Amino acid sequence: MSDSVIRIAIVGAGIGGLAAAISLRRLPNVDVQIFEQAQALREIGASIAISPNGLRGLEEMGASNALSEEISFRSDHGFPMVYKHWETGEVLVKDVHSSSVIQRNHHTARYFRPHLQQALADNIPKDTVHLSKRLVSIALRSKLDGSSDDVLLTFEDGSHHYADLVIGADGINSRVRSVFQPIYKLERTGQVALRAVFDQALLEDLIVENPEIKNSVHVVGPDKNFFSSMLGQGKFTVVGMGYDSGDEVHSNWRGKKWDDLIDVEILRKQYEGWHPWITTLLDRVPPGSVHVHPGYASNEVPRPVHAGRIALLGDAFHPHGGALAVGGSLAIDDSIALFLCLQHVQSVSFTSCSSPHSISHPEARESERLSTSELSHALDLYASTRLPHVRRVFDTVEHMRRTAKSGMRTNPRDWAKNKKDVVWLHEHDVHVAFSNALESVHD
Repeated sequence: MSDSVIRIAIVGAGIGGLAAAISLRRLPNVDVQIFEQAQALREIGASIAISPNGLRGLEEMGASNALSEEISFRSDHGFPMVYKHWETGEVLVKDVHSSSVIQRNHHTARYFRPHLQQALADNIPKDTVHLSKRLVSIALRSKLDGSSDDVLLTFEDGSHHYADLVIGADGINSRVRSVFQPIYKLERTGQVALRAVFDQALLEDLIVENPEIKNSVHVVGPDKNFFSSMLGQGKFTVVGMGYDSGDEVHSNWRGKKWDDLIDVEILRKQYEGWHPWITTLLDRVPPGSVHVHPGYASNEVPRPVHAGRIALLGDAFHPHGGALAVGGSLAIDDSIALFLCLQHVQSVSFTSCSSPHSISHPEARESERLSTSELSHALDLYASTRLPHVRRVFDTVEHMRRTAKSGMRTNPRDWAKNKKDVVWLHEHDVHVAFSNALESVHD
């Protein structure tokens, strides 16, 4: 490999890691390699929502196939979310897209996670994704003057990889994050989600009777919530969301790990007495399809960059516990922000070079590897671009959790009257945030 190529190593091949690879491969003179600990590309989880900002990001980076109606579902009503009353079924309130969301393919979309992961992987050369690579250690290699030269990644199988830039996209329990923030801790949030994905065919007669069933809906109850929606490629999902105070031994899920199977009757029992369309829907959920997802999160946003050569992305950067259904879009925005910051530094580095050789042969400077200080500047810009928005997300989620932990029962109608607008969340403009970060540097 040429010494002029910027070597980028991405740890983690989930939604965030793949989006980062697609985005960063647009830069000139880069080599992007992905290292995934699993033996095959396999997303753990069930459904995932991508909001307008994430969909625009995928389109911008060239992954338009991921917006296809073949793998995604958009509700017929055109709203990001409709909220209903648990007992009466009445519509309480609706989230709306802003007037800037004109194209249907930018309307909030819902996917079965493996379908989205595969769509993203289709945009990346297969030989750049390395499986069965469990990261063991990260070491910064230094020059004689003490500045960092590159990063050495060591994997469990004994192999090594050298990189100029390492991106930790390895999830909520990030190994990359733990290397330079060893005391950063995650805690149980008390939230528990029971999720199932199954074939739409099991509901065909119900959908014929009531086509609204396929649309995304969030049902608000006094002490728990419920979500259901069609997904792409003939899949359907239901999610039960409650809070476990931890004061009692809940044998239903105590001791269960993330994505463990759970008896479907446990899910049905949680919603006894709810509106008939919900209980009828739950009666169709097949055995062996319900997985339990205990919530883990941190109230503190971790430092997203380290030593000018390591950056966090996705759940490794913002482990907020999956609330508000924004994890996927946050990771895509991270990927766009990293591209913008590196592109900017490459451009400034190129135009500031004044040697006669580079003026007569501009491609010569463009092909030079970024220095340690240049990479550090790019990552500082990345942190400045993303931290204000991520901190606002964390503050919002923490307020929601404090309310849930109080143990007070929710009056759904009062909740709807006080519900805050979420356009800032689902239509965040990462380009504006990047411009603001640049302005703050120049002030």
